[in-house]
Amino acid sequence: MNPSNQLLKQIYSLSFSVNSASGLSWKQADCKSGMIEMQNYVTTVAHDVLKETTAIIGEWKAIWGPIVYANDPTSTSVHADNTMGMYYNESENTIVIGIAGTNVNSPYGWFVEDFSVHKTISWELVTGVPNSGNISNGTNTGLNILLGMINKENTSLITALKNFINDHSNLDNIQVAVAGHSLGGALSPTLALYLVDKKEEWDPNNKASVGAFPTAGPTPGDEGFASYYEKQIAANKIYYLSQHNALDVVPHAWEKGDLEKIPTIYDEYIKQPSDANPAETLTGTLATVAALNALSAKNIAGIPVNRYKQISPSTTLNGTFDTTIDDKISKTLKYIRLVLPLALGKYAAYLRNLVRFAAQAGTQHVNAYYTLLDVETFMDAYKEILKKNKPANEVVLEPYEQAVKSIAKIDLQKIDAAAMQLAEDNH
Repeated sequence: MNPSNQLLKQIYSLSFSVNSASGLSWKQADCKSGMIEMQNYVTTVAHDVLKETTAIIGEWKAIWGPIVYANDPTSTSVHADNTMGMYYNESENTIVIGIAGTNVNSPYGWFVEDFSVHKTISWELVTGVPNSGNISNGTNTGLNILLGMINKENTSLITALKNFINDHSNLDNIQVAVAGHSLGGALSPTLALYLVDKKEEWDPNNKASVGAFPTAGPTPGDEGFASYYEKQIAANKIYYLSQHNALDVVPHAWEKGDLEKIPTIYDEYIKQPSDANPAETLTGTLATVAALNALSAKNIAGIPVNRYKQISPSTTLNGTFDTTIDDKISKTLKYIRLVLPLALGKYAAYLRNLVRFAAQAGTQHVNAYYTLLDVETFMDAYKEILKKNKPANEVVLEPYEQAVKSIAKIDLQKIDAAAMQLAEDNH
């Protein structure tokens, strides 16, 4: 499997399209209506994407899903913790399995699937292949969720894949591309390798080839897993194309050497005050990412976590620092000290830098890829589809706003309004 640039853009477009529930939630008082509405919403968006973007990505049809998963489906408000869909294009003879990234609304996605790296699970226990290394507990949890998803016909992804191949016995050389961004960038190569190791179960006649197309993904496993994966690549058992933005912090997790680069990734652009004191607890942009940096050097609960290793090769994309967003943040927070408690006023410059860091991280992790992967035309059309279908009364923040709210715990719009009003009052 060696896709053309045109097919690559289609694969990436479909992988981004399964993120339609990101930033949204559905209220339910009866333990089920919200889940139904969320699934209907994701299904409708997928239908509109396939119908309205054929001029951009060609003719694809959904052959399974997309399906949403919520870890707590009976809560009073539900959101998508995972989403996955499978699509087929006849002219390309290609199946795309798209896996959503971390939903900003999902604590489960963040803390269980993304950050649960203190423990590893043997890949042999997952697939039966000996000497194949280990994956993180979070990746294993995410993989099990994906494998356990079922549609309204009670059919899993693997069963649907097997059924499709059996129902199209005239087809040979079917390409199966597994793609995802962010959390999907860790789960897509893992699911792709699972399909390779379990091929006898869904493709006993070897009619399909499998490829992994992760973007912006943290490493799913340790050095043993990376080594095993690379052997499968070398043996042409799996096609692997990983791409990441050099200015994106997420792909730096969880390999020790990469983790250490996170706190200083934007040093060239975000300068510390000349009187910065490293002894202060709020110095610069390190407040939030310090925990990640510490993770690279220490054991958690006595379990070493610094043996994680990214799968090679990975293509580095040369992103550009977004000065437009940075200028906007700097302007918004010009009067930030006016809304801080008096005792914290001296930390205004540090807090401003933390917010600038968070905003840049959100931009480089999401929007930057639309240009780097050359899918801007699709994303523009996709955003219009999302806008048309957006549930009433829902406010969807831009990725940089989401990052600031998640990392720095600041609502930019509220800070802006309050600070500007105080500035006017003081003048």
